[in-house]
Amino acid sequence: MLSRVSSFDDLATWEDSVSHAIPVIVVDPLEDSEDPVEPASLDPRSPLPEVTEIEENILSLQSQLEALQTRKLNLLARNALINRIPPELLSRIFELGVYESNDLPPVLSLVSHHWRSIALSTPSIWSYIRLDNTWGYSRHISFLRKLKVHLERSQDCKFLLDIDCRYLDIANELPQIMTELEPHLHRCFSFRMSVPDWQCMEIVRNMSQKLGPSLEELYLRFDPSESDEQAPFVLLSQPCPRLSSITLEHAPLICIRTELPSLRCLYLIREQRYSSSTRIGISFKEFLDVLNSTPTLEELRIQSALFLLEGSDFVFRSSPIPSVFPNLQALSFHYVESNNLALFLESAHFPALRRLSVQMDTSNDENTQWLVRMSMDSATRFPVLRQLDLRSCNIDGVGLVPFVRALHQLSQLTALGLSSPPSGVLGPRLFEVLATSPDAGDVGMAGQWLLPRLQALCVQNCRDISGHELLQVAWARNTGGASVSPIRYIKIAQCYGLDPETHEQLCRAVTTVRVVR
Repeated sequence: MLSRVSSFDDLATWEDSVSHAIPVIVVDPLEDSEDPVEPASLDPRSPLPEVTEIEENILSLQSQLEALQTRKLNLLARNALINRIPPELLSRIFELGVYESNDLPPVLSLVSHHWRSIALSTPSIWSYIRLDNTWGYSRHISFLRKLKVHLERSQDCKFLLDIDCRYLDIANELPQIMTELEPHLHRCFSFRMSVPDWQCMEIVRNMSQKLGPSLEELYLRFDPSESDEQAPFVLLSQPCPRLSSITLEHAPLICIRTELPSLRCLYLIREQRYSSSTRIGISFKEFLDVLNSTPTLEELRIQSALFLLEGSDFVFRSSPIPSVFPNLQALSFHYVESNNLALFLESAHFPALRRLSVQMDTSNDENTQWLVRMSMDSATRFPVLRQLDLRSCNIDGVGLVPFVRALHQLSQLTALGLSSPPSGVLGPRLFEVLATSPDAGDVGMAGQWLLPRLQALCVQNCRDISGHELLQVAWARNTGGASVSPIRYIKIAQCYGLDPETHEQLCRAVTTVRVVR
């Protein structure tokens, strides 16, 4: 993960939801027509003896041909190069294949007796257990059989468990599955559970007390329509010394009440299956308490959320003492309102933060005020911030002025990503400012480039980008002397107005140019 934080490739890679269109099937009316009847077969007379003899010879020859083909295939199979691969190497190949496609073990077992014996003697390929939409409804008996087989064949290996309870009858089928799982949960390294409500989660909690010793990843999802009106409770209180990643999808922080000495990633997100403008409420005090108790945290993502305040919160004091998150390196906000975002950024110091990613709601015109506020004391709060990745931020027209002023305060940035502006266009002004060398006659900003250490510039989904504006910035900075860093990386994603000739000039002027269609 650390290498990803410092990479430019992830900038301007925001993904929109993919629509699932129903394919149109064209049926050929001639496809299902019956085969034409051969006229010779309509002759009512007995066949000629010579014809009968010929047909018998044909059948005999066909049988011989099939036997020879089978013999040939057997010879090729026995002498195939893959049979020379040592069993331990083939076992490792199976492991890598199952990691990419979890439903591969039954297929491997059907290839040959040799492959089956290797598959059965490789416990790790049986360590992925999933119940998702590929199973459908009313198939828990089949899943129980699969579950028992995988638990037995995985032996003492750690295993991944992914269960979507939408496809189960909660009262009867879920307890049967959890009963089968309970003796083995001590070796579960990835626990992913999607439930409709707290009643269902109570069944899971009562039968998962052995979960924890091997747990490295936890994913909990609740259905918002069912869980909002029910009282939450603690799901995980037992020690989890290896737990490094937690994702709570529409699940409150109260679910987790245990020490997290190894936590690296925390994701708090709204339910993602359905599009909605609603926000999940997070107690600001409880949220900060969790972050303060996990100093090992390196990556934090908050999506479609708002902070809930109490009168006793420290933020209401005249001089509140900010929290310090010593190892947090990557911070992402998606659809978090500007004031909520500014509240969090102003309530803490981030001495290790290198990348800040923010996706705003396009319906809010003033969605860059948080950036202005955080830039005022950025040297103290964000001393090593290097990458700023923004989506749907309003920097058009007069909105460009506070944005540029904020960037002047963030002079340590080396990478800037701009994606999907609300108007669809970025306009030429920002690039003109980035390409303008300092003028000693200008009062206030004399002798200063905008973002003098900028090395990477990335844009996505901007219909007015032709490449000329980026080329202007690259040329100006590459010849700007020692006071400014040259542009060495440019990424252009889903900008369909890119001029091919300008693209070629960019490739000559910049070390790395990536174009994503």
